[in-house]
Amino acid sequence: MSLSSLFRILLARWWITATLVVVCVAVMAVVTVFMPRTYTASTELIMEGNVQDRVTGESVSARSGYMITQSEVIRSRRVAERVYEYLPDDIRTLVDQRAAEEQPEGKVDPAGWLSGYVRRNVSVEAGKNSSVMAITLSAPDPQVAAGALNSLAAAYIDTSIELRTDPARRFSKWYQDQMALLRENLRDARSQLSGFQQEHGIVGLNEQLDLENSRLAELSSKLVEAQDQSTQDQLRRGEGNGVAAMPNNAAIQNLRSELARAEAELEDMSTRYGERHPEYRRQRSEVQALRGSLARERSIAAESLASTADVSQSRLQELQQAFDNQKERVLSLKAKRDELELLQQEVQMAQEAYNTASGRAQANTLESRLGETNITVLNEAVPPSMPTSPNLKLNVVIATALGFLLGVALSLLLELGNRRVRSRSDIEDTLGIPVLAYLPDTSGTYRQREAQTV
Repeated sequence: MSLSSLFRILLARWWITATLVVVCVAVMAVVTVFMPRTYTASTELIMEGNVQDRVTGESVSARSGYMITQSEVIRSRRVAERVYEYLPDDIRTLVDQRAAEEQPEGKVDPAGWLSGYVRRNVSVEAGKNSSVMAITLSAPDPQVAAGALNSLAAAYIDTSIELRTDPARRFSKWYQDQMALLRENLRDARSQLSGFQQEHGIVGLNEQLDLENSRLAELSSKLVEAQDQSTQDQLRRGEGNGVAAMPNNAAIQNLRSELARAEAELEDMSTRYGERHPEYRRQRSEVQALRGSLARERSIAAESLASTADVSQSRLQELQQAFDNQKERVLSLKAKRDELELLQQEVQMAQEAYNTASGRAQANTLESRLGETNITVLNEAVPPSMPTSPNLKLNVVIATALGFLLGVALSLLLELGNRRVRSRSDIEDTLGIPVLAYLPDTSGTYRQREAQTV
């Protein structure tokens, strides 16, 4: 069937389509009149994009799913169950009446009924590129729709505050519990530090260590000098009879000079007088006396060198012992200083941990008492003046379209049940023979002229 044939069929049976369209529109109009009215109220909320980090306390940007999360919170049972509490008295009376009508006797629960009704009929739409959240609620009564929606917004704002303050309250209690432990740790660290100082008599350890280091350096210098002096004395002591080691001994030098002069005179007398001469004997006695004196002086000098070497060695040993004792004292003080610094660091760390916990506890305590939120009502819901359903215009359009489709279907069914020739194309298509001629009729309607075609 061609499009022109379809058009001719519909045109021939136009009254069927028109009748069905009128009937459908009339029925839809009657149904629309008797359908219950539904009113939709709307409100807008502004969600600020910054939230506070609970660890650092700094303001950070909200995560990407923040708006979606808030939409789920608005639709949650926790928020819906609180709507009844925020209703004005006049709206609450209307809700009570409606709940009594829809719930069986003896089981009337207006708060539960309103909670379920709100969750079924609320709609939340988050802005894609904005911080505005649009909330709509449909109800049979415009006052109930607007009042319940405003109560829903108030319940959501208070719930969002609780969702923020409850963790802060728990964090505050946890920090308070931790502070007791941290306070005990700080007290133990300070007690250990004080006990260590009292046990070792430490007042100014750094100053004392500097003084002991100075003493150690002084003893080291004296020890080096004593080692040099002892070495020199030992060398002098070990050089034979010690004469070469005592070039500055005036008594020995004088005796050696006198002995040399006396020996020279004795040699001269032995040549002139002979060994039996009294002068020779006297001179020989003088030479022996000088030799004895020189031997005694040498013995005295040797004993003096030995005594000096012993004194130097003894002093060296004393300085070495004093140096070793001072070195041990310095090392002991350094070990005590390291232990003291470790205890001081433990006290400092315990103090810092306690201060941090105290600061965070105070911050969370203040946050748990904070009644502000980053959510603001942009536009409160007002009772709508016109119902959103039923939509008369939309229903008329739907009824017209339905009537037209039914009319087309019925016309085609009647045409199939009683096939007629309505144009020359029907003859050509049905019989398969061409039309040689036809008599046009200029009078009458288009349908009549087509019917007279031969």
